[in-house]
Amino acid sequence: ESEALLIAQAFVDAGADIINVSTGQTSHAAQPQPGRMFQTPLSDIIRNDGKIPTIAVGNIYETDHVNSIIAAGRADLVCLARPHLADPNWTLHAAAELGYQGPGAVEQHQYFLGYRQAYTLAERERETAS
Repeated sequence: ESEALLIAQAFVDAGADIINVSTGQTSHAAQPQPGRMFQTPLSDIIRNDGKIPTIAVGNIYETDHVNSIIAAGRADLVCLARPHLADPNWTLHAAAELGYQGPGAVEQHQYFLGYRQAYTLAERERETAS
């Protein structure tokens, strides 16, 4: 952890504005424990102990993961990779599930009909669940 802080600070000293916190797992000796949001604790340390803006990554795949990381102050941004590979419209679907209709949700005309359908289906699911 202290090495991570030193490395992050070196990047900031060299001009970086934000650190994408990924542990890499490039050594055969490394034995990562890749559970849900498994790299977020290191992002938390760099952001809060080092006072350096961070991007959290690593097995983050649900809207609740993203929202809890940001709300708890564990990162400034969150990146998702595999969810977008599996569903290129993940962000639109997540917005629909959350009932979001603010700026950016439906501004692109070519996405409006797909978003409207996803929102309507998610709204029905929310009503059925309650």
